[in-house]
Amino acid sequence: MSAHEARRLRLAATAGAAGHGSVLVTARSSVRYLSGFTGSAGVLWVPVEGAPTLVTDSRYEEQVRLEVEDSVPAHITRGGWIPGVADVAASARGPTSFEAESLTVAEYEALREALPGMAFVSCRDLVRELRQVKDEEELRAIERAVAVAESAFDRLLAAIDWSAAPSERRVATALEAELRRGGSGPLPFDPIVAAGERSALPHATPSERRIEAGDLLLLDFGARVDGYCSDMTRTCVRGVPEPWQVTIHERVLEAQARARETIRAGASCRAVDAAARDALARHDLDDRFGHGTGHGIGLDVHEGPSLSARSDGTLRAGNVVTVEPGVYLPGRGGVRIEDDVLVEASGARTLTRLPRALVEL
Repeated sequence: MSAHEARRLRLAATAGAAGHGSVLVTARSSVRYLSGFTGSAGVLWVPVEGAPTLVTDSRYEEQVRLEVEDSVPAHITRGGWIPGVADVAASARGPTSFEAESLTVAEYEALREALPGMAFVSCRDLVRELRQVKDEEELRAIERAVAVAESAFDRLLAAIDWSAAPSERRVATALEAELRRGGSGPLPFDPIVAAGERSALPHATPSERRIEAGDLLLLDFGARVDGYCSDMTRTCVRGVPEPWQVTIHERVLEAQARARETIRAGASCRAVDAAARDALARHDLDDRFGHGTGHGIGLDVHEGPSLSARSDGTLRAGNVVTVEPGVYLPGRGGVRIEDDVLVEASGARTLTRLPRALVEL
């Protein structure tokens, strides 16, 4: 049995247990997870009983043959995917669940019009819940994505003439090139390169601001290999760091270590977030940490579970999460340290291997 078939069987079992007759999968990453299809236009119809069908258009007819196993027939539609689903599902029985997070209101209304006799049930995170626990094939892809990103980072540090005060945009462009050169597919996100006072912007967009002596430099980047993402952050300083920069980095490093030590199967996501926040609170820095401690990664760079104060989730073996506390001082600069971590039954294994020390450029 292929990995894709095993995943579809788990989805069908989950849907059947909820009393649903079929599942309409519309998120591109979920379609790929369940079928292997990487095209930009395609939805998957998965009945609880019977064979699934991939609905796409003629542009992808040959691609389906190359990527999708024979047990998943393709329905090539020339009138859009909604009429195609109506053709496939015309005789379906029972309510159909759909991914609420990836279906627009207009698409939902069009589905209701195309299949007036069918009951549609909104199921948020139905497929994404299954995707949270990675199998061995997925873990290997994530680890390769980690290795590609780490190698790109090392090459970047050696290739840039830091004494020339390059701009954030120049460094970001070079980093993107190194990621691609090292084997990354489409990047999971645009790298964040933020210098000096701009490193206090957690999601800064690279600018023409030059990286001057004494500046903190925050680099947040990742690679994508076989569809799977990595996501990591390291903080550097150009030249000899000032005492306050060393102190802030040490505090964030402590918070990150406490959070990683908390991770294991059965731990609450909220507890991992609290571990990082409590460590910063001991130094009166928790009010300078405004985002969650981490998130799941996989085919999407942001997946469940979420490591935040608002999360009600519990970690499971096979989850891969980022751990990325930060401290941001407006007008001065910020520090974030981010690793990718695999949840295991008795603890956690950090997949990233880059040193976490403050890098002096």
